[in-house]
Amino acid sequence: MRKLSPDEMLQAWERGSDRSPFDRSLALLRCACDDQEAGHLSELPLGARDSRLLDLRERTFGPEMTALAACPGCRTQIELRLNVADLRLPEREAPAILAISEQDYSIEFRLPRVSDFLALGDAASEAAGIQRQLLSRCVLSARLSDHAVEVEELPAEIVSRVAGAMAAADPQAETELSLKCVECGLEWQEPFDIESFFWMEMQAWAMRTLREVHQLAAAYGWSEGEILKMHPRRRGLYLSLMEE
Repeated sequence: MRKLSPDEMLQAWERGSDRSPFDRSLALLRCACDDQEAGHLSELPLGARDSRLLDLRERTFGPEMTALAACPGCRTQIELRLNVADLRLPEREAPAILAISEQDYSIEFRLPRVSDFLALGDAASEAAGIQRQLLSRCVLSARLSDHAVEVEELPAEIVSRVAGAMAAADPQAETELSLKCVECGLEWQEPFDIESFFWMEMQAWAMRTLREVHQLAAAYGWSEGEILKMHPRRRGLYLSLMEE
């Protein structure tokens, strides 16, 4: 994993702009990886993908992050000051095969991978029904006593138990922030998705950078490549001189 140049950042943004969240996360990571590593990204569990996104975000914009959250009680907007180090968990390799035994059911399964969500397409963004669709891809065997059963036949409590075991084996995949409202004192857990957060930052950066390129190219006749190679401080100075 390496730091992206401004030109590579724009390329990653262009490639991911009209894609699903899982596609665009791969577009970002592929630009920062060598060809061999890029070929294996889609087979990563979500936690390993998110760990790499955190690393790339830190290399791209630094360790400090600012986010907003709304209190579910009084709707007060709360500004959050985050650090990548506080969100990153020690990466660990989960067993290739996980298993649970409960209520005479014996289930063997693996962790969901990025490729599983890509295969689900638009359904991956819908909460309803996605759990069983993922299980149908990740369950390797399911038995009730001595008889094989289909994933669709598993009772809800067993499905929930498998999902819980997946989450426990891949904790980086589900990051939650513990928050407290300064106005009403309510405490709650807020999910944090590094993919969507990083992508919004990339979107804002790309639009700001393209506006600067347009202004400087129009004023000085420089090419996009020449402008992107400039340090942001120098670009800012030229832009300020244009306003004098």
